Amino acid sequence: MRRYLPRADGPALSLKTCMFTNTPDGHFIVDTLPGTTAVTVVSACSGHGFKFASVMGEIAADLALDAGTDHDIEMFRIDRFEEGSA
Repeated sequence: MRRYLPRADGPALSLKTCMFTNTPDGHFIVDTLPGTTAVTVVSACSGHGFKFASVMGEIAADLALDAGTDHDIEMFRIDRFEEGSA
C-alpha cells in the first residue's frame, strides 16, 4: 500500500474472509426459473465467472428478453440437480 496508494497506507480497520459459492458440479447455472420464463437465473460462481462476463450477460439478456438463447446452455440448466435428471 505504501508504494502504490500511500494515502491509504494505515492500520486495517477490519478484515473479512472472502467467501464464495459453487454448484455441486462446479459449473454455472444459466436458465430460466422452472415453471416460468419471467425469471432468469444466472449464477456465474463468484470470481470464476468473471472471465465469462460478456457471454453470461449476452445469454442472460437473451433469456430475459426472448426466453431462450442461441447459445448451448444445456449443461447449465437449473434442473440438472434434481433426482432422476440426466
